[in-house]
Amino acid sequence: MIQKEFKKYVYSPSTTLQEAIHDLYRKKVEICLVCDKKNHLRGILTIGDIKQAILDGFDPDSSVATIMNANFISASVDTNKEELINLSFKNRGYLKGHIKRVPILNKEGVLIGLYVNEKIKDPVLPKSVLITGGAGYVGSILSRKLLNKGYRVTVLDNLSFGSRGIMDLQKKRNFKLIKGDIRNIGELIKGIKSVDCVIHLAGVVGDPASSVNPVYTMETNHFSTKSLIEICRHYQVPRLVFASSCSVYGASSELLTEKSKVRPLSLYAKTKVSSEKFLLSNANSYFHPVILRFGTLYGLSPRMRFDLVVNTMTASAYFKNKIMVNGGSQWRPLLHVNDAAEACVLAVDAPLKKVSGQIFNVGFTGHNFTICQIAKVINKLVKNSKIEEADFVKDRRDYKVSFSKIKKILGFDNPISLQSGIKEILAFFKAGQFKDFRNRRFNNYLTQIRNI
Repeated sequence: MIQKEFKKYVYSPSTTLQEAIHDLYRKKVEICLVCDKKNHLRGILTIGDIKQAILDGFDPDSSVATIMNANFISASVDTNKEELINLSFKNRGYLKGHIKRVPILNKEGVLIGLYVNEKIKDPVLPKSVLITGGAGYVGSILSRKLLNKGYRVTVLDNLSFGSRGIMDLQKKRNFKLIKGDIRNIGELIKGIKSVDCVIHLAGVVGDPASSVNPVYTMETNHFSTKSLIEICRHYQVPRLVFASSCSVYGASSELLTEKSKVRPLSLYAKTKVSSEKFLLSNANSYFHPVILRFGTLYGLSPRMRFDLVVNTMTASAYFKNKIMVNGGSQWRPLLHVNDAAEACVLAVDAPLKKVSGQIFNVGFTGHNFTICQIAKVINKLVKNSKIEEADFVKDRRDYKVSFSKIKKILGFDNPISLQSGIKEILAFFKAGQFKDFRNRRFNNYLTQIRNI
C-alpha cells in the first residue's frame, strides 16, 4: 500500500533528539524522516537509534541530523511491488526489527510517499518495561500480564522476600531480572536506560513495616523515587507509573475523590504524598508521570502476603476458627491484587494524553467495606469460624473512596468480587498450601524487623 499522507513522520534536521523521541512516543510511530524545507529526504532514524545515541553520550539537545542514517533504503516511483516488499524487509530498525515503511522519492530526492508492508506488524509502544519491585505481591502478577501481552520485562528487585514469585519467569526469553536495591543509583541506571516505561512498585510497603526503620523507609520510598525520576528524565523515558495508596487520605467521612484533601497518618502514607508531589512537579511535555492510588489489597499472588486485612482474617478463620476484628467500623476500599496489576497494564497501554500527570484512585466504588462487613463475609464462607473483638489499639485509618475517574477514563471495571477472592485463598488452604502463613516471608513488618 502506498501511503501519501506522511507528514507525521517528517522532522526538520534541527529537531532535537529529545523533541523527536517524545513526539514519536506520543504518535506511536517508529520512524523519523528527516527532510529539509523543500521535502528532500536527508536521513532516517528510529526511536531505538535515538535511545542508543543518548546511551552513547549524545546530548538530548543535539539535532536529529547528527545521528540520522544518511545511507537509507528508499524506493522510486518506478519501483515495482515485489521490489518494494523486498526493500521493506531490508529496512531494519533497532533490536533487529523491521521498519514496515519504505520512503518513495522522485528523481530530485523529494519525499512523495511511503510504501507500507502490511505483513510487518506495527510495533507496540512502549515495548520494554522496567518494574521496580517486580518480584513482589503486585509485581509478580504484573510481570506475567505484561509478558503475555508481548512486552519485554525487566524486574529490579532486592529479593528481600525471595524469588519464588518470579522463579518460573526467569527462563522466558523476554524476561530479565536485576537483583538490586533501588537506593543504588548505578543499579537504577542499569534497569532504566534501555526501557520505554517504568512501573515503580518497589518500596517499604504498609504502615507497620515503614515504622520499623524510618531512615531506611525515607531512603527507599522517598529519596529513591527522586533518583528514579531524574534518571528517567535523563534517559528520555517518557512514562513512569507510580504505585501510591489510598491511605494518603487518612481518615474522612466523605466519599473521597482524587481532588480530596490528603491527610496522611503514617510515615508510609507521608512518603507516598511527598513522592506524588515530586512526580507531578517534574511533569512536562517530555516526562509523563501516572499516579495510581491503590485501594486496600488482598487476594492470591505468586508472592503471597498474610499481613493484609482480608488475607489475614481468612487465614485466621480457616486455621484457628477465629476472625479477629480491630474496631470494625472503619471503611476500607478493597482491591484484588490481580485487579491492581490490571490497572498498571491500562496505565502503560493508554495514550499519553489520557494519563499524563493524572492521579487515579484504583478500585471499585461498590467495593468499599467496613472491617465488620469483611469479617461477616469470611464468617459465612468458613464453617465453625467465630468473630471476636481484638484487644489491640484501633487502626485510625478510615476512608471510603470513589473510583469513577478510572472507570470513565481507562474503562477499569469488572472487578473480582470479595467472595471470589476469599474462595481462591480458601481453595489453596484446603489443598495444603500456606500452613506456615505466619512465616515472616509473608509479612512485610516481620521481614523489616529481620533486616534491621
